[in-house]
Parts: sequence; structure tokens; C-alpha cells
Amino acid sequence: MIGRLWPYFVGTVALGLDAYVIAGMLPKIASDLGSSSGTVGLGVAAFTAAYAISGPVLAGVAGRRAARSLLLALSLFVASNIISALATTVAVFIASRLLAGAASGVYSPLSSAVAAHSVSADRRGRALSLILAGLACGTVFGVPLGLMVADWASWRWTFGLIVGVGLCAMLGIGLLGRGRIANVETPSAGARFATLGKGSNVVTMLVTLCTGIASLGLYTYFIPLLDGLGLSSARVWLIWVWRIGGAIGALFVGRVVDAAQRSTVVTAMITALLLLSFLMLAWNPSVIVEVMSILCWGMLGWASLAPQQHTLMADNPHDGTTAVAANASANYLGSAIGSMAGAALVDQGLVGESLACVAALPVIVAFLLQLVRIRMST
Repeated sequence: MIGRLWPYFVGTVALGLDAYVIAGMLPKIASDLGSSSGTVGLGVAAFTAAYAISGPVLAGVAGRRAARSLLLALSLFVASNIISALATTVAVFIASRLLAGAASGVYSPLSSAVAAHSVSADRRGRALSLILAGLACGTVFGVPLGLMVADWASWRWTFGLIVGVGLCAMLGIGLLGRGRIANVETPSAGARFATLGKGSNVVTMLVTLCTGIASLGLYTYFIPLLDGLGLSSARVWLIWVWRIGGAIGALFVGRVVDAAQRSTVVTAMITALLLLSFLMLAWNPSVIVEVMSILCWGMLGWASLAPQQHTLMADNPHDGTTAVAANASANYLGSAIGSMAGAALVDQGLVGESLACVAALPVIVAFLLQLVRIRMST
């Protein structure tokens, strides 16, 4: 399976690195471009907005000629990152981030759909988790590497690193050839809108949204959380605990999904355990419990995506790509909402246990919604 899917994995590694590394380089980029970090940060917003829009609108159509569409999306992604690396004005930089987000929004759900159609139904969970593990690895391991490159050389070379990984993915897809890349059924525009409005799909996406608000939103304020918990001296290695947990969760949840054969139940279990992790953080009984809670938080947060994608692919056999794309957009939107809400809470002095308690609230909503989703499928 890996022999057929590794190019898609490498592509999502590049996407994960590109999406999250810029936040750590904002001061350097702003200084070079003669702007402020806030203005350069609009590039992150442009990437996220373009990703959220392009996926549901274009990914479903792109499946008709999957091999060509994947290569086109990666070509635009690579070209936009070259422009980012060479940008001399903030306007050009933001425009390049917009293009990169649009390309990512098509590539990410399409690669997941193609991977799912490339294996038998009993291995679909593992295929989806492998692709999503690429996104996790790009974020968990690629971002620290990208920031080190920025410190050692320049932020422009970090974009060069992204370009290199993207080119490797393009080479891999080219070597596979069209004959080994499954096309995905392309419904009409009306059918795609119907997919987006289908009740069970909406509930699934709301669960993803709430989980993203809690898990990714809280991670944005990982340092204030640790400081409030009295763990400031262990910041660096606890961040790695969360990252390693995320990589493990994203990579191995597929086996659980395939074995369980009911991805909706797997999602309910994940949200329940994620809620428990946040409550243990808020309780703060001992350092060992806190470390284990952080590990489980990373593991469960990243593991939550694959069963959701599996559910949407199974429930939408004729338009899984559009559903998966909209779900990915919900995850990004949840991250953005969580980050904004977290900023307001931290400004009000909520750190440590209080921050973990507030983060538990959207997880409760996610769990209750998932119970509704299970009822809808029975």
C-alpha cells in the first residue's frame, strides 16, 4: 500500500509544513519586507481562506482527471512557494500565500479521495490515516526543521525546503503514471451543493469544527497553558511530547477504523477521550498525569480526522471528495476560531487549568453532536 500512496503522503508533508511554519517566521519576514508582523500575518489568513474555499468548490471537479489535477495543484503550490521565497514586497508575499492556499485546498482532499479509491474497502482507514499522517508529520517535525533553517540561513530557504518536498511529491506522482492513479467520480454542481447541505454531513463537519476549536485552538496557546500549570521549565520537551503523540495518532488510527468498521463510533470514543485529557489537564494532580494528558491530547486531536474522512467517504460514495474537502475546511476554520477565542481568553488572564477547562467545552459539544450522528446512521 505504501508503494502506491507514498507520493500523496509526501505532498501532504509539504502542505503541513507550509501551512504552519510561517507563524514562527513572521518577525524575520516582516523585517526583510519592511512591514509589520501583523501585516505579514495576513498571509496566513489568506492561505487559510483560500484553502477553505477552493477545496469544496474545486476538489470535486478535479477528481475527473485525478493524476492531472494532482500535478497541476502541486505545480501551483510549488510555484507559489517559489514566489514567496523571492518576494520583495508584502503584497507579493500575501498574493503568493493566497495561491498556495488555493492549491493546497484542492490537493489535500483530492489526494485523500484518490488514496481511499486506490485500496480495498477494508484498508480504507489505513490509507486515509497515512495521508493525514503526512500532514501531521509536516506540522510536527517539518515545522521545527523549517524554523531551524530560517535561523541558520534565511526564511527564504525555508520556502526552498517546502519547494523541494513538493517537487519530490510531483516526481512520485509522475512515476506512478496515470494508469495507477484512480480517478474519482465527479458529480454535477447541484449534486455537490446537495452534498454540502446533507444533514449527516453537516453534523460530521460540526464535530470536526468543534474538535478543531478545542485541540488546535488550545495548542496555539501551549506556552501560557504550561506556564499556568507550573510546567514552564519543561516547555521544549513537552511540545515534543504533544508532537510525537500527534504523529502516532494520525498514523495508527487507520488500523483502529478498519478493525472497528464503524468510524462514527471511533470518533465518539476519540472525542470522549480528548475531553478526559482536557479535564485531567484542568485537574492537574501531578506532573506524570499532565505529561500523559498532553501526549493523549496530541494523539487524539490528530487521530480525529481520519475516521471523519472515512465516514464521509462511506456516506457519499458518489461525491466523497467534496465532503472530505468541506470537512478539511471545517478543521481549518475551527483552528482559526480557537486561536481568536484563545487570544481573548489569555488577554483576560485565563491560563493553565482555566484555559484547559474552557477548551473542554467545545469537545463536550463535539461529543454530543457525534452521538446524534451515530443515531442518524442507525
